[in-house]
Amino acid sequence: MNPVQDQEQSISWLTIEPHITSSGNLAEWFRAETGVTINVTAVPYAHITDAVTEDINSGKCEFDIVQYWYPMLGHLVRNGILSDLSDWWGNHSESIDPADFIPVFRDGWCLASGRRYGIPFDGDMHLLFYNKTIFSRNKLTPPATWDEYLQIAKIITQAEKQNQVFGCGIMACDIPLILIGTFLNRAAGFGGGFFNEEGQPAVDSPQNVAALEALMEQLPYALPEPKTVGFDEMLGPWIEGRVGMVEFWADLGKISDNSQGLIKENWGVVPLPQGPAPKGRMAAPLNAGWSLGISSRSRQTRLALDFLKFCLRPDTMLKICASDGGPDPVRWSIYEMKEFKESVTEELAAAAKSAIQSAAVPWPTLPLWPQYQQTLHEKLFRAVSGRISPEEALKETQIAWMEIHKHA
Repeated sequence: MNPVQDQEQSISWLTIEPHITSSGNLAEWFRAETGVTINVTAVPYAHITDAVTEDINSGKCEFDIVQYWYPMLGHLVRNGILSDLSDWWGNHSESIDPADFIPVFRDGWCLASGRRYGIPFDGDMHLLFYNKTIFSRNKLTPPATWDEYLQIAKIITQAEKQNQVFGCGIMACDIPLILIGTFLNRAAGFGGGFFNEEGQPAVDSPQNVAALEALMEQLPYALPEPKTVGFDEMLGPWIEGRVGMVEFWADLGKISDNSQGLIKENWGVVPLPQGPAPKGRMAAPLNAGWSLGISSRSRQTRLALDFLKFCLRPDTMLKICASDGGPDPVRWSIYEMKEFKESVTEELAAAAKSAIQSAAVPWPTLPLWPQYQQTLHEKLFRAVSGRISPEEALKETQIAWMEIHKHA
């Protein structure tokens, strides 16, 4: 008998609403294998950090397993929210097989000050999806550069706007995860980033300014009112076949094919475009992205660790990544498995793997990232609202970031 089956036991998991199906599946599979019940509680993704912090600070300590948005790692560690899992990782390295994990997910999302506080769970990145019928109708091929993207967006919008068909869909709503992600899609391809090699803020670099200027040039050819468009607002027009191109998470492929819209089995996908030379590159901006940790006040640490080990197993990861609503791979081996390729299409699997192999560009995980993020988001939203120029937005952000950096 499995040692965790010796009596009725349960643990609690705080997850995000978009993952409620996959979290429920994992909980059921674990219960079937071990007899341990996992009580799953889901909250909106924007509230997950506050929810786990409140759970501990209030003294309720209800949750054992906590899902965290990886940019909040440093903040959560500084505030004593997550348990240190470094020794557990070391003691189970043979069965975990750390070398099979894509490094940026294994380390960038789980390491803080040289210690490990979680396991990678959902390898989110943005890719460029396109509507094959719209492209064929306008005799177009997918863009390799952001300049080509702009030209294609213009061609489609000018030719089909009267039919409410637009060249691209751009998510630029007033939500940090969304708007900063849209900016990073371009900044990463232009060779920009948030900090320089010395760890100093570099948000106003020439590459970042050029990337934000490119975004502003693209907005007139996008689905109307980009500053009101987020995840949900994009899905409807895309599924209806009214958008030529959209930057989105990899699960858009399954969402499209599970729909009854015009986009069903009528989409293609490629890595995001490159920016101009000399620093332009193919890149995988790691927007969103989730890890699993254990609450520092968990009363069931042993069972929670058993569950994390279960989630890390290649067979479990394949099963969950291949299912509808499942997370994206964090292991290299999953990308090579036939079952996974068949579940998402070989085209999507190849595009994602190619992007992540070229240049994975993550968000920072600094303890003060919430402060950096708030300032950047506010300035970006002012820019896309037409109230400030791209150069002014990033210069003002840089000044504010330097002040924050003094207290890092």
